[in-house]
Amino acid sequence: MHPTPPLFRALRRLPLTTKQGPHNYYKGNRTGSMGQHTKYGGYVIDYRKVRTFVCPDLGDFNLTPFVTKEIKKIRDTFAHVESKNSLDGKSYLEKWKEEGGAI
Repeated sequence: MHPTPPLFRALRRLPLTTKQGPHNYYKGNRTGSMGQHTKYGGYVIDYRKVRTFVCPDLGDFNLTPFVTKEIKKIRDTFAHVESKNSLDGKSYLEKWKEEGGAI
């Protein structure tokens, strides 16, 4: 089954993907090389090609939380039990018995 001729022409203008190319086609992500391969299978990094990112001075920058402060805090359901750890086996069994669990 082949696409119709107008659709086939439109598909030719689209960028080549790894599934459409030859079996060894690697598309990459446009980052470029940071060095070169040696004849022994190693890789030598050229530090003139390595990308460096300069962070601006954040000394007087006030960060704000991503979560709004209007969200209500969830109550701890294990506060009445002796142990504050919700993963503790003793507190889990006590909570389970209170809710009607049978042993």
